[in-house]
Amino acid sequence: MTREPMNLRALIGRNVSLFIFLVLAVCAACFVHNFADRDNLVIILKQSAIPATACIGMTMVLMTGGIDLSLGYIVGLCSIVSGILAKSLLLPAPEVVLIVLAVGGAIGLANGLITQYMRVPAFIATLGSGYVIYGLAQIVSQGSIINRLPKPFLAIGRTDLLGLPSAVFIALGVALVFHVLISKARFGRQLRAFGFGPRAALLSGVPTARINVLVYALCGTLAGLSGMLFTIRVNAAQPNMGGGVFTFEVVTAAIVGGTSLFGGIGSVAGSILGVLSIKIIENCINLLGVSYHLYLAVQGAIILVAIIFGNMTNRRA
Repeated sequence: MTREPMNLRALIGRNVSLFIFLVLAVCAACFVHNFADRDNLVIILKQSAIPATACIGMTMVLMTGGIDLSLGYIVGLCSIVSGILAKSLLLPAPEVVLIVLAVGGAIGLANGLITQYMRVPAFIATLGSGYVIYGLAQIVSQGSIINRLPKPFLAIGRTDLLGLPSAVFIALGVALVFHVLISKARFGRQLRAFGFGPRAALLSGVPTARINVLVYALCGTLAGLSGMLFTIRVNAAQPNMGGGVFTFEVVTAAIVGGTSLFGGIGSVAGSILGVLSIKIIENCINLLGVSYHLYLAVQGAIILVAIIFGNMTNRRA
């Protein structure tokens, strides 16, 4: 008799992201007018695509026990870079994509090298590099916004497919690739081993240095992709596209998705559900006409719930 509540608690803890998502979705559908309308659900999917792409990269970093606070600033830099390449230099769309991904990946690689070989804590290293990136974005853009971007470039994320913009399907493709990489491939097993104990993983033959650098490089690459998709979505390149607020949203979504701040635990599916949960809250706040400050308070409360359930699961494991 005493085991049933504990089993239920463990079940919820193991599926905390799905539990939070379902509770929010059901409550919103029942109590928020127009939430379940098709057009509104399409809006939620559109708004979720870009942060979901960035959240996958952040999830991998968090699984190592690190964090990337420069992510939002990479988004801003890659936004202005994509605008300059597409409009000022008139480069073809495929070349713009490759260069933007390379810029994001190079910044992430630098973050990984600093944290791994210079032994600078990830919190400090990525916070410092974030401000450097932000300053560089302001210098490159001269504080201006580049709008009215070329149609071939905009078509990357705006092409209509089954009633949804192509950005949603790009995010879905990224999610599927990294789901396989993290859940099925050797990389995912090594990533979890690293997160649970770097020293033990190293003694077991896991290339911890390579894994640590690689996840930051991948995170930067996906942040670059997010910056470009953001630019396409609003048809304007601007250096403050991401920033600290976007980084906080992405980290929040990863935590709500069940990713542990202490490493070793995380999944692509959970992070996607975390992003959708955050966007449901944001959408409900907008539909209800409630202040943005309440949204922040609710968001913080959900983070606490997710961490509590996650800790319960870790203790029982």
